[in-house]
Amino acid sequence: MVDKPRAPVPLPELVGRVAVLGGNPTDKTSLLIRLALRQTRQQGRVLCLDARRQKQTEVQFRLLLRGTASYFSLPASGLVPDEIAQIILSTVSRALDGTSAPAPLLLLDSVVEDQGWEQTLTFLLNAGVTVVELLPSPAALRFGRYDTVLLLHAEQHAAGVLSRAVGRKVSETDLATLKDGEGILVHLGRSHWVTLPET
Repeated sequence: MVDKPRAPVPLPELVGRVAVLGGNPTDKTSLLIRLALRQTRQQGRVLCLDARRQKQTEVQFRLLLRGTASYFSLPASGLVPDEIAQIILSTVSRALDGTSAPAPLLLLDSVVEDQGWEQTLTFLLNAGVTVVELLPSPAALRFGRYDTVLLLHAEQHAAGVLSRAVGRKVSETDLATLKDGEGILVHLGRSHWVTLPET
């Protein structure tokens, strides 16, 4: 099912709104850090909103990405407070103001949507921001909202649920046999075996 070359290809630059499913808590934190490091190496701005409130994510952002990324731990509800939404908007506005740097990258970990935040996301996407969302469950993957889905390793019992969530474009076996640092990128109906960015 997956277009698997002999070796996985590097994860391409992500654009638009990307959903991430699968992986354990360590895999998810690792992905956030890998994406943030790749973005900052290209002189781009990174903002991370963490509703899982993983201490390891916060520590890594604050130690590895000092001054190049903004990290926000969200309330237990997972909702984005208005004051944080305003900070995100003003930071993105400054980052887009006449620079040649890549468009800002917004990383969302298990963020709960409400109408106000959905409108903010729509505005950010229209401004060219790339939004990568670690979804809390396959049920959060809504049809038509994401052109791209990145799937991480899943244990056999969860692989079937993930496979069904992406319309069986990826087999359960492929998901269960992914190694650390690998993923399957599903974009507009095509699947590609990829390696995640280096740390």
